[in-house]
Amino acid sequence: MATTIRNQKLICLNCGGEFALPFPLPVDEMTKKIKAFEILHKDCPVTWKEPVSDQSKDIETRAFWWFQNGERGMSSEAIWYCCMNKISGRIDHPYDPADFGRCYKLFKAVPEWRQGHYVKLISHMSPEWTNLMKNWNKLTEMYEENVRTDWKNYKKIGMYELIQECIKND
Repeated sequence: MATTIRNQKLICLNCGGEFALPFPLPVDEMTKKIKAFEILHKDCPVTWKEPVSDQSKDIETRAFWWFQNGERGMSSEAIWYCCMNKISGRIDHPYDPADFGRCYKLFKAVPEWRQGHYVKLISHMSPEWTNLMKNWNKLTEMYEENVRTDWKNYKKIGMYELIQECIKND
């Protein structure tokens, strides 16, 4: 099925249909809701495309757009809170290519955050973030190659290993 959970909603990756999940939710109830959603969307035509931010808008508008519409995770939210100068206490960093991908998509929405003082802000969150930001261009190349090749060569590309090297604590 083409169902995923994103930002506390079930989403059909074929048509873009959504259903908000009322968290916290017992596992058996969530399973029922997912199954019902999949039945409802089992024959959807593929019409949905990943939303993208309007780059003509200012940084803050695009940042809030991403928070509402982007694919979020703990590490991408840590970047968002840091760059928006909002106190959250979050310093989560990516642990794998999926985590990195959510951060990558945030930087696509707000590319200014990959430059200048924003990089310093992000780097100062933790030693792991410092190492990740030093290697971000290489990780970006690896991520884009994985996407381009539909993740068929992910072991050879070695992105997971580089992330692990960046975040290890010696």
